[in-house]
Amino acid sequence: MLKINFSLIGFFLLLFSPLAMAQNPILKGYADAHMKIWNGRMYVSAGKDKSPDIKGFAMPNWSIYSSSDLVNWKLECNILPEETFIGKGSLKCWASDITTLNGKYYFYFSHGGAETGVLAADQPDGPYRDVIKRPLIPEAYSVNHEYDPTIFVEEDGSQYLIFGRDGFDGKNLIHYQIAKLNKDMVSFEAPCDLLTDKEFGFGEKNRARDHQYFHKYNGTYYLSCAGAYMTSANIYGPFKNERHTGQNGHSSFCEYNGQWYHMYEWTCEPFGNRSYRQVSMTYLHYKENGDMVDDLNFLQATAVAKEGKYFKTGVGNYDASWEKIEAEWFFKKDGTLVKKESPAGGFEIQNIHNGDYLAFPNIRNLTANSTINLCVSSVHPKGGTIEFHQDSEAGPILGKCKIPDTASLSTYKTIGCKLKNKPGSANLYLVFKGGDGELLRLDWFNFQ
Repeated sequence: MLKINFSLIGFFLLLFSPLAMAQNPILKGYADAHMKIWNGRMYVSAGKDKSPDIKGFAMPNWSIYSSSDLVNWKLECNILPEETFIGKGSLKCWASDITTLNGKYYFYFSHGGAETGVLAADQPDGPYRDVIKRPLIPEAYSVNHEYDPTIFVEEDGSQYLIFGRDGFDGKNLIHYQIAKLNKDMVSFEAPCDLLTDKEFGFGEKNRARDHQYFHKYNGTYYLSCAGAYMTSANIYGPFKNERHTGQNGHSSFCEYNGQWYHMYEWTCEPFGNRSYRQVSMTYLHYKENGDMVDDLNFLQATAVAKEGKYFKTGVGNYDASWEKIEAEWFFKKDGTLVKKESPAGGFEIQNIHNGDYLAFPNIRNLTANSTINLCVSSVHPKGGTIEFHQDSEAGPILGKCKIPDTASLSTYKTIGCKLKNKPGSANLYLVFKGGDGELLRLDWFNFQ
């Protein structure tokens, strides 16, 4: 008699469904994910790990997923090696990145650490075609291993390709390299070394590691490798002062709806095979000095860290039973408000003015007519008011809360407000009203 493992079937249905509904991990059996934002959606390119039973990195294709809420992820397309110069049957579909220029989209990819290619499409979801039918950076280009391409777009629209890892040929020390792309996006100016204050970048034993990524925040350039990163005031470096965000694995960093995220890969559980991975996300915070900080509540367990208590819930999701919903976990913001370090420790939302709002969608397990408690500070002479709207900043008002002057921005009070909400889930918008100037600061809120 045939026995069917329905749990296994369910796993594969989830894994290969064109519309995946997941929190963390977002993608199972994927790695090297890079994020980009277009048309109000986040697009993620990632390489597919073939099987948890294979030791070693066997990756048969790339995939592009997209989401508007970071909860429901749509498989937009698969890109097969036979659609490129690589040819059918390759298992070396390594890291990739996407960019756009003049209405065209360009997909840069690594062929197993040997060479880099480029595809083009009219839409971010493809179909992509091999426009030059040869490597953009061939294997013989230099002593580098030419892989893990990252595309960085400067504020003036200039685009740069960052690639490779250090190599040592007995004579020359080679750093990560950066090349300015030409307007055709399939050629580039002579590359320059990305200088670092360490001899081998992020590496050891005469080489720098792969997994590099490149982005910019508040006028500072960030060169990262997995969870480690260095910074520089100049795009070419030198990059200095290595720090760590808190999570290992190939990473990318991105701002979406005013919120910063860290997307990372790590071993896919329960398989325990480091060459079969999964992709997850956490909120990313910046300190005043520019240091990046992962929100530990949403990190996957590693050999040196416990699983975050909200890892499986993931970003863009909240539960009314949580002890606290931190204000810095918002999904969307609008106005002058900013996320900054709090005098009480951690982070909070500051510089809140009249008309600003924060969105917290997908708050689950609410009881009818809940009381919301808010930890706030204010020195505004007339205080401010928080309106709680359903579904949008202009949606039905569920309640209002007057915030008093707490005498100091480092003195917090917990203020309760009764809501008129239905039981179940809610998309909650906190809309701030009041006079001129900074109305209040918001640290966290919860429900009872």
